[in-house]
Amino acid sequence: MKQILLARSVARTLWSMVALLVMSPALAAPAEYTTAPRPDWVQPVEVPKGKAGAGPVDDGLRNLLLDSQINLSGDRKERFFRFVMQPLRQQGLQQISSISLGFSPAYEELVIHDVSVVRDGVRSDRLATADIKLFQREEELDRDLYAERWTAMLLLKDLRIGDIVEYSYTVRGSNPVLGDKYFGRELLAWGVAIEQMYIGLLSPKAQPLYVRTSDGATRVRQRHEGSLTRYWVDIRNSAALRQEDGVPEWLSPYPYLEYTQYADWRQVNGWANTLYGATADPVPAEFARWLQELRGTPAYKAAMATQWIQEHIRYFGIEHGVNSHLPSSPLETYERRFGDCKDKTVLLIAALRYLGIEAHPALVSSVENLDLDVRLPSPGQFDHVITTFLLDGKRYWVDPTATSQNGELEAMSLPDFNWALVVNGEGEQLTRIEAVTPEQLSARISVEETLILDDNRQSAVLEVVSHYVGWSAEDMRAYAGYRDVDTITNDFLQFYARYFPAIEKLDPVEISEVDGRNELRVREKYRLRNVGESGGAQNLLKLAAASVVANISLPKARQRTYPFRLPGKLEVDERFTVIAKNSGDLRWLNGQNAETIANPWFEFSREVEKAPQQVTVNYRYQSLDKSVAPEQFAEYLQAIDRLDPSLTYSVWLAPVSVTPSERRDRARNLARDLLERK
Repeated sequence: MKQILLARSVARTLWSMVALLVMSPALAAPAEYTTAPRPDWVQPVEVPKGKAGAGPVDDGLRNLLLDSQINLSGDRKERFFRFVMQPLRQQGLQQISSISLGFSPAYEELVIHDVSVVRDGVRSDRLATADIKLFQREEELDRDLYAERWTAMLLLKDLRIGDIVEYSYTVRGSNPVLGDKYFGRELLAWGVAIEQMYIGLLSPKAQPLYVRTSDGATRVRQRHEGSLTRYWVDIRNSAALRQEDGVPEWLSPYPYLEYTQYADWRQVNGWANTLYGATADPVPAEFARWLQELRGTPAYKAAMATQWIQEHIRYFGIEHGVNSHLPSSPLETYERRFGDCKDKTVLLIAALRYLGIEAHPALVSSVENLDLDVRLPSPGQFDHVITTFLLDGKRYWVDPTATSQNGELEAMSLPDFNWALVVNGEGEQLTRIEAVTPEQLSARISVEETLILDDNRQSAVLEVVSHYVGWSAEDMRAYAGYRDVDTITNDFLQFYARYFPAIEKLDPVEISEVDGRNELRVREKYRLRNVGESGGAQNLLKLAAASVVANISLPKARQRTYPFRLPGKLEVDERFTVIAKNSGDLRWLNGQNAETIANPWFEFSREVEKAPQQVTVNYRYQSLDKSVAPEQFAEYLQAIDRLDPSLTYSVWLAPVSVTPSERRDRARNLARDLLERK
């Protein structure tokens, strides 16, 4: 696709805001906080000693201590946080002057312990004088999720450069829908340098707790304290972990410590099965009548039911309290015509079972999912749910929250989630998500560009016909679904204006479906007022592989620590044809022999077909992988450099013939210009 990014429509955003205003009064719990001394179970941690400037500084802020401790031994989970920081410049002072503490009042209690400032060795209590504001902040509304998160903001007065600011608080409670077992994850490095990081866990001996670190190097220590066991890591001089652009979504650059009281995936499956037992609810009667009218194979009916829910049940999630994991009934989701992933999955499962297809929810992770099978089992490993079912011995995976899918079941793109927990109450392992056909993981873009020169060989008409297949069709369909024809036409016009500045549209862009397939056809037509680059009496016309270039990207970070994301299985075939009126209007430029390039990441070729009145350049690019390993990135850059000269092909357009009368006029004008300059 021509790298035109999908943007959410204004109407959709406004609807979400209106829905939030309507629902909030009934949902909102009174958000409050209390103050109390630090709890006795917390392990005291000394603040690192040292002069200002001795440790690392990020954005003018020295992070002395991050102290995070979790108590799993009581009736409610408790998370204690303590931060000690020192602003050394104005930028750092600006950051620390306000402190934000987040919590969910539906099931969590915020307890603020202390806020203090040390200036010239003298500590002063600032909790009593801090201006504390409570407000609701829904940062996920842009993703159509309403979670009812609240923030307590502490505004500190009389704060100066060089002060040491310390504050601590505890969040008590956890979402009851997550059951009676605890789990979690704590980062072992942040995007800023920290002089000391202490992470502790307090757990009863009688309840096994499984703990691991993702890097395998950070040591987790433990000791017994009566009936309890304390686990902890103590990290000194943690360097800032700098983000790199282009890191694949399935990889986390941040090392972490994870813990769980779940012994295996079977226990997690049992927990999930208690939530999705309602999938046995009957399909709504009106929907059942529509399903009865479907004709075709079970695979066809499954595709139609999935696409109907994708198209007619809008995505909007109310992630409030137990609603974060407990799905709504099929009838409720159908009648209100909106729902999140779990709601749409439950409705689809009801529909598929009505059609005689045994279907199940499948818990997945939309990020950091490549090595999910080696992580500790817990519900916290998942942030999304899709649907899976068996037909003719083949396991299919569909995502009812996906948009703009079309065609047969095996033509619908497969979500790239790698692993899933199929919820049936019995499964002991994760299931690898595999495609039924290669087409589910691939995309193809075929572009036919035809440039027809006028008699003067200085202007032309450009016609473009593009076919998008697989996930590229879904991307284009989603893009077009949020824009009117004028906006789409202008976007496409701007794309070609980079190669032909003097371009005008002749017809609006036409987008049409190719029946029965997950394929789109796009037609464009333009007038080019000036063709090529002037080279005296003739023009140099460069034929660029614009659609190939649009699907090749490079990151800003060229010295890589992490892999660089590639498109995956993508084929781009671009055929650029120039047609002249007369034989001899096109003159070849020598020294443009193309080469075929092949490496582990992509293949590329260019072929040229020449005729007296026509030249055709065939570009073919095929992406072969999903990422480039950091140790191979220099080699990948060399391959891109080698590719670059072959992405354009140039021809000379024959000089425009001049009549004797035009020649005399040009001479007369030239003489007049010379006289005027004297």
